[in-house]
Amino acid sequence: MLANDPLVREHFPQYLPSEDELSATAQLVAEMPSNEMQLKEFVAIHADVKATLRRFCWQAKQDGLTGAACAQEAVKLLNLCLERRAKLGLNSILTTPSFPPEYWASFIDVVPQTYHGLGPRGQPIVLIRTGGIDPAAFNKLQSTGQEHAVADVNAAVLCFLRCEECLFRKTVPEESESVGHLADRIILIIDLWGMGLGHIRFARDFLAVAVRQTVILYPETLDRVLVVNAAWSFARLLWPILKQLLHPVTQRKVEIVDASRTREKLLEHLDANSIPFQLGGPNHGIHMGRLLHD
Repeated sequence: MLANDPLVREHFPQYLPSEDELSATAQLVAEMPSNEMQLKEFVAIHADVKATLRRFCWQAKQDGLTGAACAQEAVKLLNLCLERRAKLGLNSILTTPSFPPEYWASFIDVVPQTYHGLGPRGQPIVLIRTGGIDPAAFNKLQSTGQEHAVADVNAAVLCFLRCEECLFRKTVPEESESVGHLADRIILIIDLWGMGLGHIRFARDFLAVAVRQTVILYPETLDRVLVVNAAWSFARLLWPILKQLLHPVTQRKVEIVDASRTREKLLEHLDANSIPFQLGGPNHGIHMGRLLHD
């Protein structure tokens, strides 16, 4: 979907890798059979290796690299992704996570993030209700999560990554099969209604850390980020933290919307039936953590 993204084609076509750059990258990967196997089994979304390599090449081209240098850097980034996956235990996190079942259940209860099907171009729709998190409950979750941390990554972040793994390794392939094309770039909706100073730990110690991990693990999988019901809290707490983690190209995908324009903006990117129930639409969605069991 990266190659067909209207925003990419209009504003950033210079970052789309050429067929020669993709072929050179694939050739370098083929020289490392173990890494190629992991790429195919765990990293390639819907078994589409070319689309996955395109996303790593895109990262390299954002750094100004072209040709052979682009291919070499893309392979380095892929290897970094594989190393991080191994360190965090992501290859087995869907079946045998490092944290206990009761911690996972607590995460599902505390962090409201839901899946709402596909957008008009087949983009999976994910809603995170940041303002709907109880700060005291989250702070407890974060503190307990330190006891189950892996490589200094809190178990709360690992639970979030487990949801991402389920999305990209289970749900997206199923959705891609149903629509007949790859659907590997999500519309992320962040609802800030109710967010205040009590959520600063969530923004600083959880969301910012999760973003740093996803940049390495799932590059260029964001289609759009719609930050709705935004108020002073976003400007003061969240955006300064997240902005420094995002490439300028990614920053262009972020649209900040106040409460009076939320439905109008959602309808620019979603059909009416896809609007989450929590934002006044008919789509109740399903908790991301429960996708594993569906």
